[in-house]
Amino acid sequence: MIAVEDRPELEVHSSIDPELRVERTDISFQDLDAERVRIRVKVHNDGASRSKPAFMTLESAPLGAFVPWQPLAALSVPALEAGEARELTVDVKRPRPTPLGGFDRVPPRRILAAVNAPDHPSRPNSGLKTLLGMMIRPRQNGSNTTVALADAVGNLAPDLMDLLGQGQPHWAGNINVFVNRQPVERHMAKALRVYAGRTNLAMFVVGGSARPDAYAFDIVGLNPDWRAVLFNLTNSETLVVGSADRPIRETEWIETSGNMVVVLATRPPDNCKAGNVEIHVTRRSCGETAIVEFDLDPSAQGTGCYTI
Repeated sequence: MIAVEDRPELEVHSSIDPELRVERTDISFQDLDAERVRIRVKVHNDGASRSKPAFMTLESAPLGAFVPWQPLAALSVPALEAGEARELTVDVKRPRPTPLGGFDRVPPRRILAAVNAPDHPSRPNSGLKTLLGMMIRPRQNGSNTTVALADAVGNLAPDLMDLLGQGQPHWAGNINVFVNRQPVERHMAKALRVYAGRTNLAMFVVGGSARPDAYAFDIVGLNPDWRAVLFNLTNSETLVVGSADRPIRETEWIETSGNMVVVLATRPPDNCKAGNVEIHVTRRSCGETAIVEFDLDPSAQGTGCYTI
């Protein structure tokens, strides 16, 4: 499922015009049905002249921060006038992995093993050849949207909730777009059902390199009447928070020699409305911060969070 983290083949991204720009909030995705997800990317031309036709590549990963990516698609970017923005759209397949077990029974290490193990044998058409083979000729749909042909894309990374038998109507994960050799990422769990007055658990993965590193966490944007804490349950027997588990303190560096499982525990008040929370994860080795978004809604469809 997961590609290696060192990716020299991604020099292919250099064909993007230096004046083209994509912001994190310009990336969105929504499920069309049980098997397909539509990804939208809005591209802006910030230059003073018409841009040249180019292409960008997309990657996906399980929900989290600083996790390795796998190739997903390559989208043709048409020429844009100065100041013009264009939305590119591509439909991709959503895998439905066999659940490993329930939230209260699966050891976190087993989740990490499933996330890092490939679900199919290596294919000769991988790496650079895969990305080049994904070059997509766009078609216009009569609006300011370019729709990519859907027969040249890969599969999304697995949804962590699917692995736990907590399947959701909306795929939760990471989408990465390369623009000017720089990654622009969106990490999001959309319309995740929460239960008012109860402790709700959701999980994400942090890191992926076997090299030692450390991460710090900050919870941002939570409604003032909600309560939320994070737990590092990588070495626990289950993903369910117990009385002996110590919450992660803000600005505390959590040392790790690989990837780790972090559980968000939130308790919305009775009669709560929808809320959004961002987990800002900073990696010590590079000083960069990734944002994992949770769109929490008591009226959302699906099983939602695990409750205790």
